[in-house]
Amino acid sequence: SSGINAEWPLRPGMGMAQALGSDTPFYGIAGSEVFSLEMSKTESLTQAFRKSIGVRIKEESEIIEGEVVEMQIDRPATGTGQKVGKLTLKTTEMETIYDLGAKMIESLTKEKVQAGDVITIDKASGKISKLGRSFTRAKDYDAMGPQTKFVQCPEGELQKRKVGIYWVFCFPKECTVNISLSRIISCIILIITIW
Repeated sequence: SSGINAEWPLRPGMGMAQALGSDTPFYGIAGSEVFSLEMSKTESLTQAFRKSIGVRIKEESEIIEGEVVEMQIDRPATGTGQKVGKLTLKTTEMETIYDLGAKMIESLTKEKVQAGDVITIDKASGKISKLGRSFTRAKDYDAMGPQTKFVQCPEGELQKRKVGIYWVFCFPKECTVNISLSRIISCIILIITIW
């Protein structure tokens, strides 16, 4: 086994990508992909570069997070008209009552939110996410499925700022980032020939 390992040319690139962090996009290609008869060298390198381009999006949003204490929905006696209601949320430090409109009531019923659930509400979009059931309500129910997740009652204020970091990767046909890849390829080819 004195032969050369086929992966050894990739190792410096992999090492550099790992040194930059686990979220650094890295796409390794073999020589057979570049020197294929199906497409030109430029096209195969362009596709490889597009696959390794990643855009990190940092999003800061205002959310309301708490345990549902009570949810009251008032339906009109006539059967026509808008539903209105009240939602009581609490954390370990505070409890607040919110007035609900028709869209919020629809979202809550769609997510099957009930008393004892820990939820987050995105203030900008109105999106409701159910985080799980509160540990304080674990004894209230005898039969629960294995998918039931128990979480702690949130601490602090009900309204919080949440920072989310998302990665968007650029694939050959889905790429919306307008980058002159031919310039990048020519620079890299120049670096490789000098090296």
